[in-house]
Amino acid sequence: MKKVAKTKSTILNKAKPIQEQNLGMAALFYGRSGTGKTTLSGSFPKKMLVIDVGEKGTDSLANLSGVDVIQIDTWTEFEELYWELSDTDHGYSTISIDAIHSLQVLAIREAKELANKKADDQTSQKDFGQASGLLNIWLMHYRDLITSGLHVIFLAHDRVTEVDTDDDSEVIMPEVGPRMMPSVASTILGAVNVVGNTFIRETITKSRKAGEKPIRKVEYCLRVGPHGYYATKIRRPKTFPLPEYIVDPSYDKLSDVIQGKGNKPTGTPKRNIRRNSEK
Repeated sequence: MKKVAKTKSTILNKAKPIQEQNLGMAALFYGRSGTGKTTLSGSFPKKMLVIDVGEKGTDSLANLSGVDVIQIDTWTEFEELYWELSDTDHGYSTISIDAIHSLQVLAIREAKELANKKADDQTSQKDFGQASGLLNIWLMHYRDLITSGLHVIFLAHDRVTEVDTDDDSEVIMPEVGPRMMPSVASTILGAVNVVGNTFIRETITKSRKAGEKPIRKVEYCLRVGPHGYYATKIRRPKTFPLPEYIVDPSYDKLSDVIQGKGNKPTGTPKRNIRRNSEK
């Protein structure tokens, strides 16, 4: 009689084909106020929960069905909400945090309370370090909700910093990213699979008919392609081409880019562009 080898239970039993992972999309969208961050988040699958952290800027989602909003006023509420989202059958498909730069304020307030300080006491370097630790830990907790199939969106205003170059030209280069403490910005940029910068592009097209005024067009765009100044990223196979930006960005368009579909830039052809403004 043939001897049958016993199956040993090991950590390797958790391994499975990458195609079988049921992961949601983790995305960070940052840009100036009014450039379409919240509108873009509203295109993600419903039912959606918007975690409003001091922004009160959800008017652009008012015409959508399947969107709930919850106001978060303290760091404790932010932690409690995570545990409910991770432990209960809530029925949401997308979670949007609007915005993480406002969440940073709650983290600093929490750090000062832990140090038995008053809200108006001076914030020390230790307080900033404590707040940074809180943000890094709990933003990753929220990001990890994608393992249950949820889409998780982080929204933030932008910030321009100046970085010294490594050469001898003594040139200081601008760098644009989310308005967060450097260590937290680095963590969130590395943790998500989509990083996009929202901006408004204004184009002027000359009329072919004499005497007619040029045609002005305003486009809401999401910068996703590699850039020397702006923090951008889309994780996808390297063989898939990546557009510089997406006009009227949406969840469906982002999904197509990740899957290598519809990757031709959809912006106004360069020959028609006479003026370009980013507001």
